[in-house]
Amino acid sequence: MKVEMHTHTSETSPCAHICAQDVIKMYKEAGYDTVVITDHYSKWVFEKNCAKTPDEVTSHFLKGYKTALGCAETYDINVLLGCEVTLTESPNDYLLYGVNEDFFHTHPFLYNLSLEELSEICHNENILIVQAHPNRAYCEPVNPALLDGAEVFNGNPRHDSNNDKTYAWAYEHDLIMTSGSDFHEKEDLALGGIITEYDIKTENDLIQTLLSGDYSLITPVE
Repeated sequence: MKVEMHTHTSETSPCAHICAQDVIKMYKEAGYDTVVITDHYSKWVFEKNCAKTPDEVTSHFLKGYKTALGCAETYDINVLLGCEVTLTESPNDYLLYGVNEDFFHTHPFLYNLSLEELSEICHNENILIVQAHPNRAYCEPVNPALLDGAEVFNGNPRHDSNNDKTYAWAYEHDLIMTSGSDFHEKEDLALGGIITEYDIKTENDLIQTLLSGDYSLITPVE
């Protein structure tokens, strides 16, 4: 199975330019079996969309995922929920895998947490926390003890994510390694992900595969 691990939709992420239905259609045509919707979860996103209450924040965040999920059967593809959180304490980004809708209702305003607090919540709820593109210019690698993994290949062509540097860092600290296209625009299609023999149809399937290490990274030539 080919799985896209880092995808944004225009319904939720202001910096994305492709609607969820088109995202799912494009990934099906590109030969992927599963897409993880990891829309942005940050104070800026919700302020830009005038979402203020916990219900408004959660409803806006889930908009792209729910639209994509509604298209899954039509295109015979699996759609999973993920998240890319930016905390107010720093510009670093963190991909969460294994979340469900209840998680966001239970923990509103995630962006106000410290990384230590977010890490504790995730580990208590069997959610993997993976630092996205930690060596991109505006980011920096954090304490690996607070993480499960690192995005060692980020395919976004408009950023230099210094993927080689991240791979070496993740290898040194024995972190789970992931790859993702960081899809925002058409040119980002199918520039990352993982390949595995396991069926990945649920968030738990994804967690178990990442923990097993029985997968390979999609890393197109940069």
